[in-house]
Amino acid sequence: MSILDPMKNFLVLLLIIPFWCNANSASDSLYNFIQTTSSDTSKIIAYEQLALFYRKDNPDSAYYFNNQAILLAKEHKEKKWLAEAYREYALTAQAIGNYPIAVKYYKKTKKIHEEIKNKSGVAESYNDIGVAYYYSGDYEKAGDNFKKAGKLRIETGDSLGAGQSYNNTGIMYDIAGNPTEALKLYLQALNIYENLKDTSMTIGTLSNIGLIYTGQKNYHEAIKIYERQKIEAKSIGDQKQYGISLTSLGTSYDYLGKYEKARKLFFEALEIFIELGDKPMIAQCYNNLSVNFELTGDDDKALEYALKSIEIKKEIGAHGKLAISQISAAKIYNKKGKYTQALTLYQEALNNAQKTGYVDYAIKAHKGLSLTYESLKAFEKAFYHQSQYLTLNDSVTNTKNTALINEMEKKYQSERKQQEIELLNKTNALKDVKLAKADEENKRKSLQLYGSLGLGLILLTLVLIVFKSNQQRKKHNKLLHQKNNEITHQKEIVEEKNKEISDSINYAKRIQEAILPSRYSISDNLKNGFVFFKPKDIVSGDFYWLESLPNSSNKDAIVYFAAADCTGHGVPGAMVSVVCSNALSKALLEEHITDTGELLDRTRELVVKRFEKSEEDVKDGMDISLCKLDLTNFQNNSGMASLQWSGANNPLWVIRNDELLEYKPDKQPIGKTDNPKPFTTHTIELKKDDTLYIFTDGYQDQFGGEKGKKFKTSQLKQLLLSLQKNTMDEQKELLNEAFNTWKGNEEQVDDVCIIGVRI
Repeated sequence: MSILDPMKNFLVLLLIIPFWCNANSASDSLYNFIQTTSSDTSKIIAYEQLALFYRKDNPDSAYYFNNQAILLAKEHKEKKWLAEAYREYALTAQAIGNYPIAVKYYKKTKKIHEEIKNKSGVAESYNDIGVAYYYSGDYEKAGDNFKKAGKLRIETGDSLGAGQSYNNTGIMYDIAGNPTEALKLYLQALNIYENLKDTSMTIGTLSNIGLIYTGQKNYHEAIKIYERQKIEAKSIGDQKQYGISLTSLGTSYDYLGKYEKARKLFFEALEIFIELGDKPMIAQCYNNLSVNFELTGDDDKALEYALKSIEIKKEIGAHGKLAISQISAAKIYNKKGKYTQALTLYQEALNNAQKTGYVDYAIKAHKGLSLTYESLKAFEKAFYHQSQYLTLNDSVTNTKNTALINEMEKKYQSERKQQEIELLNKTNALKDVKLAKADEENKRKSLQLYGSLGLGLILLTLVLIVFKSNQQRKKHNKLLHQKNNEITHQKEIVEEKNKEISDSINYAKRIQEAILPSRYSISDNLKNGFVFFKPKDIVSGDFYWLESLPNSSNKDAIVYFAAADCTGHGVPGAMVSVVCSNALSKALLEEHITDTGELLDRTRELVVKRFEKSEEDVKDGMDISLCKLDLTNFQNNSGMASLQWSGANNPLWVIRNDELLEYKPDKQPIGKTDNPKPFTTHTIELKKDDTLYIFTDGYQDQFGGEKGKKFKTSQLKQLLLSLQKNTMDEQKELLNEAFNTWKGNEEQVDDVCIIGVRI
């Protein structure tokens, strides 16, 4: 070995020296400077500059010069220079993707700054460590270190650095799925940069804020932010940021359905990035164009640009963002029936997403794999990926339970790892014993007596080791068994709780269905009418109510019906609806109050009285539109029907001869309120073919359409006027179709109830 070591050193020098000789004049000058200067500090700086020069193309040479700087700094015994040398070594490791080594040397740097009480240096080290963890995909550790950096920078009065830390921490929160906290941090950073008049950092922060608004589907607000980013970038001649603002604007316009406008922005940005030679942003533009062409139905163009994006991202090693382009291309292959290509790309996307921590991309990849396997009738695999998709998609809802199980799983893995280490130690001990026995055998003839004694001692030690290891193994197996039982028990608890919740909701549904009029009573009493009822959840805060009373001719010609909107929706709303519905029926059927205004007055008294039993100040109640339809004269062929109506915050609409007549409600709810007043009773004469509508506010409050806005009352009026030539059954179906079309992919925001009756 002593002969070979010098040769190894010589070979390294042969590799390095020719490279120096071919290097440009700057590196030659630095090397000559090191040979001639007597200042250790100057030499350290020169070594670090040489490391920087070789970092990209020859990392081995860069490491060599970094080590020279470290050795010289140690010899010089100046801690601040040693800290700087360690940091430069870490930067070299980070530049070639060796993030564990980068973290190790950043931590060495931090330790020195802590020793010399240099808070600014410690803050910088925390930020450096966070960056390394970010690049390695460990976003949780990255976020923790960015937070620490921000706190120290505030303490030291480093506003610019604090802004950087706020931005970095915000990015971590955004990746982790907490956009609200991310936005708070971005706004803090923006405030700092605006006060410092730092336009460059302001632009970057605006970009982050725009992404938050886009993620929350607030595209109009995002466009305002990106327009501001574009103006700021143009003011300082920053072509890259100007191009980025164009791509961001294009994406927002895509979401709003303005595809031509978006496409022009993407092509304009692409020209800028091609001129700059910025491959990551060229790839991004290709991906944006792929999405844009797919949205407009041009799948061939969409596939062409998706494949271009994949090619560039692979070339530059952008594995984190590669997944989304692979998903785009796979989706189009799936549409074209090219399932093999689709499966390959979806699987590659899933692998990339899992490696880099992009949960959203993993969710999309699982969904794509499920759909593709379903098309191939590979239902077992389709079910597996569908279950993975649902599990990841619902992870936010089950955060607490998941965290508990994961924590126990970590403990289990830790115990198992420890057992593996101990088993490895035991195996090594056995190997050592065998070697010892072999050595003793060779010396047996000359040292037989000592060898026998030694062998006996070794065997005794072996027995003790094996015995102790067995005891430890049994102990750890017992602990592992206990941990497994705990995990199983916790899973059973979670499943049981979910079952209890599900049973409770279904029970609430049965109760609510029991108080709602049956479809038979509706069809009997409202022969030419409909009830359009669409709860947001399994159970509803809206309800419809119907009772009939005999008239003087002893016929069921007087019908009371109402559409009511109780406080809340889901289970809480359903509980309130039971109270309100019972109060309404009690006032009419038991107390024989027949005037609609008086009926609402008494219902309010009963509801308030019911909720007064609570120890807390409960202000729950309902808004309602209540009708009393008397068809006595109409049945006697007079051609007229009499309607009594009263409303609490909800109106009545009557359409006659294609004109909509609106009757305003009293602006007070059924429930506890300040300065309650008696409800007004309106008496209205209805003619043949008049159509009346009562409703809650869920339909007109629904978000949707191209711009993600509310449907609004004016649009509902126009819709109902347009349906007058249709039968009432057809109107119900058309209302449902219009609602679903408007809602699109948006979530239903509230319960919906509309009752329509034609005379």
